[in-house]
Amino acid sequence: MLKIEGLNVFYGAIQALSNVSLTVNQGEVVSIIGSNGAGKSTLLRSISGLVRPRSGCLEFEGTDLIGVSADKIVRMGISQSPEGRRIFTNMSVLENLQLGACTRKDDEIKADMDKFMDRFPRVRERLHQNSGTMSGGEQQMLAICRALMARPRLLLLDEPSMGLAPNLVTEIFSVVKDLHAEGVTILLVEQNAHRALEVADRAYVLETGKIVLEGAGKDLLHDPKVKEAYLGG
Repeated sequence: MLKIEGLNVFYGAIQALSNVSLTVNQGEVVSIIGSNGAGKSTLLRSISGLVRPRSGCLEFEGTDLIGVSADKIVRMGISQSPEGRRIFTNMSVLENLQLGACTRKDDEIKADMDKFMDRFPRVRERLHQNSGTMSGGEQQMLAICRALMARPRLLLLDEPSMGLAPNLVTEIFSVVKDLHAEGVTILLVEQNAHRALEVADRAYVLETGKIVLEGAGKDLLHDPKVKEAYLGG
């Protein structure tokens, strides 16, 4: 579904991604783990069209994404729940969800909204509340719901557990597992390496802009290098 080969991304003279190559197959959960500043979010922003790579191959279902605008990429079937949630805090929960579906013209938007709110009951409870008054965990749930409202074929999740209490982290990753079971294809960027590798079919380790390890999630979970660097030994 997603093919990346030799991707190079710069911010001015600083290289953020160096010769990055990876694939995501339909129905997989693929995790990207790495320390802060490794280039994980830059990778997702490149896929979403928010950052333009300098060189390399970036294809979604055989279509070149380099140079395609972010709104067209959403229409092609890629939606992102960004790092830091980035909800519209001056708008209601309902309005945020409606914006998530702004590229759609089908008659199933209401049914999808009901389905996602069933998965996140607290989003339903606060439907007409200003989203800026929600807790951090509730805002993260809203951000994921908003991304799902685009009905993506590829869902990008950027640090969904960041800053959340342990019980909410468990809840978020339970949702990731449920989406996976339903056949949603997910590319997950996450600093919580243990959680990310537990849910992943396959995973990549990104360090200073380079892929240094790849393999099945369960294999990397027990890899000595990964355990030492990211799993506390």
